Amino acid sequence: MKGQPTRFAPFFDASGACVPTLYAATSREAAAFESIFHDIEPSAAFKTVRLDVVESRSVSRIAPKRDLMVAGLFAPDLKAWGLGRGELIETPKSTYAETVLWAKAIYDIRPDIDGLLWTSRQCDPDQCVVLFEDRVGEADFEIHDCIAVNANADLLLELRRFGHRAGITIVS
Repeated sequence: MKGQPTRFAPFFDASGACVPTLYAATSREAAAFESIFHDIEPSAAFKTVRLDVVESRSVSRIAPKRDLMVAGLFAPDLKAWGLGRGELIETPKSTYAETVLWAKAIYDIRPDIDGLLWTSRQCDPDQCVVLFEDRVGEADFEIHDCIAVNANADLLLELRRFGHRAGITIVS
């Protein structure tokens, strides 16, 4: 297990093994807000991200080679379970220990599901997906590009524009 806890990972399968996951978004902007800018509180007086943090990232465009089966976590789907976005999607990091249980439950009862899809909390109306890597793997995707931020000035400028939209500044 590596990385920080997220809304829907990590969790463990029936054998006790950590289920690897891949998070993605439907746009670069949503990907930036769900990763680089994720932990910046809207009420913060100074909204900044260090340049070295941004430059340590890369941006990839991928496309599935097969149809993926994902469980939708949209308002009607949540309503069917007696939930609202405020109980699963619009929650703070302090609730991740509870929200990850929903991912595990869906994973356990639906072995046909490759992952979860929802409207981004950070950059609506774009969408986010978490894929269960033991059900969908690298061979299931075509990689269109993978660009290192520290090697592409245009990408860095684009990320700065995304941040600027939310009052976030990338600082040295």
